[in-house]
Amino acid sequence: MKRRPQPKPERKQPTPQELLDSLLAFIETHFYSGHPLAFTKDKPRLLQWVVLKLATWLDERGVTLSTDRYREIMVNKILMEALRHGNTSKIDYLPAWLGKTVESHLAIHGEDYYDEAKSIRNLVDHAVMVAGQARVTQPDPVRELAAAARLLKSTRKAQKPVRKQAINPQLSLL
Repeated sequence: MKRRPQPKPERKQPTPQELLDSLLAFIETHFYSGHPLAFTKDKPRLLQWVVLKLATWLDERGVTLSTDRYREIMVNKILMEALRHGNTSKIDYLPAWLGKTVESHLAIHGEDYYDEAKSIRNLVDHAVMVAGQARVTQPDPVRELAAAARLLKSTRKAQKPVRKQAINPQLSLL
């Protein structure tokens, strides 16, 4: 008796949290090997200055990419190039250096990513319009990552309120 071939499970697109975890794991493995305490200390700045920088950049321009493409750009284009060309042993503060690496990469290749994201959006919109089907809205990973970056930016220490002197209701004679 022949078995029916079982359908291949659909490849699930990673959630933004899974994307963040995988990027942080990559950074910890390749840049902080043997220094887990330093990685834990630098993690908030790595998130803000490195991992979420591309999402913020794309969100400011109103375009998005899939999580797979986002991971590919971050790992293959930015972080691997930083590993190949940077002397990480002589870097004083790794999050700042990686942040500058992301910024310089976006200054050079950012318009290519913008054009790619814009053309994908236009193609999808046109295909949906031609098909005449209602567009199924899925959570946008870039928007969620950019929102996380805004939250990280707004978590500053609260300033102590300035004390005002009590107002004396009686007037002085002089």
